[in-house]
Amino acid sequence: SVYTTVSGRVTCGDTGHPARFAAVQLIPETQQKPPASDWANVKNEKDLAKLIAKGMSDPQKGTGLSAVSALDGSFEMPKVPAGTYFVVAQLKGYLSPLDALTEEDRFKGGADAIKKIQAQAEKIVVQDAPVRVDVRLERGGSIDGVIRYDDGNPAVGVTPVRMVMQEDGKWKVDSFNPGAQQTNTTDDRGHYRISGLAKGKYAVKAELPTMQSIRGLAGAFNSHYNMGDALVVYSGGVFREKDIKPIEVVQGEDADGIDIVFPVDSLHVVSGTVTAKTDSHPLNSGWVSLKDPETKAMLRGTMIEEDGSFKFNYVPEGQYELVTMHAGDTDKNAPGGAFVQKINPTFLKKYQDATIPIDVKGDQTGFTVQVADQPAAGAPAKPPTP
Repeated sequence: SVYTTVSGRVTCGDTGHPARFAAVQLIPETQQKPPASDWANVKNEKDLAKLIAKGMSDPQKGTGLSAVSALDGSFEMPKVPAGTYFVVAQLKGYLSPLDALTEEDRFKGGADAIKKIQAQAEKIVVQDAPVRVDVRLERGGSIDGVIRYDDGNPAVGVTPVRMVMQEDGKWKVDSFNPGAQQTNTTDDRGHYRISGLAKGKYAVKAELPTMQSIRGLAGAFNSHYNMGDALVVYSGGVFREKDIKPIEVVQGEDADGIDIVFPVDSLHVVSGTVTAKTDSHPLNSGWVSLKDPETKAMLRGTMIEEDGSFKFNYVPEGQYELVTMHAGDTDKNAPGGAFVQKINPTFLKKYQDATIPIDVKGDQTGFTVQVADQPAAGAPAKPPTP
């Protein structure tokens, strides 16, 4: 095989200074199939130990097709095999050709992903002579603001989620964008910042931090997750995706003051029990959700508890559809324990879904949602009657 050196320098377009400690990759024009998994060859503990050691050492060695720039912005890859590559650099707050990829593109790779990268990245051909290539990074736009409660207290430890408007006008969670970095959670003042954004229309959503991990003494650890209590609020102070007003982001400019405010008052409880229509016994498995009656978008979801009950706290006023899904009787004595049965239940009997329109103006408690049996095999399904 023929190998040579690829080197160069990365600079910041907005300052002209070196892009220090930027990640640089060479992405082959022709993607190789991933190697077969070594896990199939594990036959004993010695094999397992070797596999784990290999997995830990490989990332430290690198692939030969990546580098990190130095203080002067320079980088060098001393052993690059001959081939055609696209040069991609990444640095927090700056745009990267990888920004065009979806999460699916990232994991699948292939021709579609390469085509998106090719539109923005420089191509180099590596043969037997050293290659030099310089990369200029352009700063992206940003969104920042404060997430707080309407009494003025900061909402600490909230994870802001950025959303991007697609060409068809629909919103999509921007889940994979290497350049668009953000604070993982709000700081002690509720501040957040999302940077490295390409020109476009964005929104930010946040949900109440109802999931908390608590550490105690002597390694004690507890996790609390009240799934049904996760009220979502979007930038602009709206509760439903259809009401979002887009944030116009311009490359290299900051969109400041994009605050998100959680209400403290005018929130209500919606609770009840899911029972079988035939004999009114409570079901012990399934899901209950609150949906937008117009768009059918799910606004909130929670599990049916073992006694058939469900509960949503912090529900804003408005009209909803209360929907049961995958409700059933499960075998409480099946192997695996209660947690496994929640995730992958062993059903003794399954029931049809049911929908009830509700208008929340105050606490709505004591609902009894009756669900009908699943139709016998081959019989036409009848719409459930709540």
